[in-house]
Amino acid sequence: MKYKPASQFRIIKISHTESGERRFIVVNRETLTPMEAASIYETHLNHRYDSPGTRQQHLNSIVYLYSWAKTQAINLDKQLLSGEGLTQAQARSFAAWLRKYRIEGNGVLPYKKRRTINKILSLCSVICRWFTTQFARPDSGSTHEQVINIHILVDAQKRMWKELQTKVRQEIFAPDLSDEQIKKVEHFLLPENRHSSVGWDIATRDYLIWRMAIEFGMRIGEILAMRLQDCPGRNSPYFKIVRIEERGPDYFDPRKVPARPKTLSRQLGIQLSNTKFPNLLTDYVSTHRYIKAIHKGRNIRKFFLPHPFLLIARNGNPLSGKMADNVAHKIKEGTGVDFHWHLARHAFFNRAYSAVAEIKDRDEQQVKLADLVVWGGWQDPQSLDIYSRRARRERARTALHLWQKGGDEWNALN
Repeated sequence: MKYKPASQFRIIKISHTESGERRFIVVNRETLTPMEAASIYETHLNHRYDSPGTRQQHLNSIVYLYSWAKTQAINLDKQLLSGEGLTQAQARSFAAWLRKYRIEGNGVLPYKKRRTINKILSLCSVICRWFTTQFARPDSGSTHEQVINIHILVDAQKRMWKELQTKVRQEIFAPDLSDEQIKKVEHFLLPENRHSSVGWDIATRDYLIWRMAIEFGMRIGEILAMRLQDCPGRNSPYFKIVRIEERGPDYFDPRKVPARPKTLSRQLGIQLSNTKFPNLLTDYVSTHRYIKAIHKGRNIRKFFLPHPFLLIARNGNPLSGKMADNVAHKIKEGTGVDFHWHLARHAFFNRAYSAVAEIKDRDEQQVKLADLVVWGGWQDPQSLDIYSRRARRERARTALHLWQKGGDEWNALN
């Protein structure tokens, strides 16, 4: 029987019909009863995080907690709302419950599953600490003493959950596309190679997505959120990545799951000598971004659409994330490359970081690394670590030179 650790409870998504705001309710799967503590925490998440995906990720962890608590006959709502958090014995029981059916036949917990479990435990730590800060009420002492006691409880919860995480010794490297794989994808997506099967409009659109991803290292969410006014023009020869909260009160995305940049707002200029821009962009907008309509009994192409988004489906609606994933799947089928859109971003930054690492001047190198952080839209320079680790690994795969007096021999071993 396949194990479903969160099968007792589920998350219901609710979308406001006018504003498009997405909210969530955690309910008992059988009775559909909303869980009180989870509802309070969802309200907190809604104020703290703009991204629905981030909020749902946090709620997925509290669903695991509820499912475990039911097997132990524990009233999780009561315990969280008392500010107690979980006891050490309960947290150990929960961690063991998470691992129980993920261990393989050889008794080993695979690397990816370790990371998943560690992420759940980390989010459960955040959940318990939040409820402790909000609802813990020490019995005695002054207000100042009560605040100190709450901090002690929070620190205890943090240490307890941290100790339950399994060590992950394998370093994380950014996956990559080889030059040969990039050539395969490029050849497959060239509009002149695909138009006979999907039409010039779809072929040009899909190729545009690919070149935005591979030339600029954009995330697929950033590409899908791109508006016409964000594209290069005479007065601004660069792509503008703009976060949703910076787009003004009139911004509206009609998609069921709105596209949203996860990174910081920034501007990306055209940099490659063999770029396909701006001609590719101009060709798509002026020739292929349209819907078919009937005007005075005649079939016409309607280029002015009721939304500003660059990429569209055949019906004229903004291209959805699901449809973009379908394109990635077709690339995988057509090339044999295990492709997804984020691989193109990794391919860009792996090469960009390797190029910067070759710069001999230390000061210039540091400036270029800082530029890469801005280009990627990251807040923390440590986000480049997965690329630096890959670059070091690739260098280690080549012959290791032990320099001695300008030579490449180790004289002591002669």
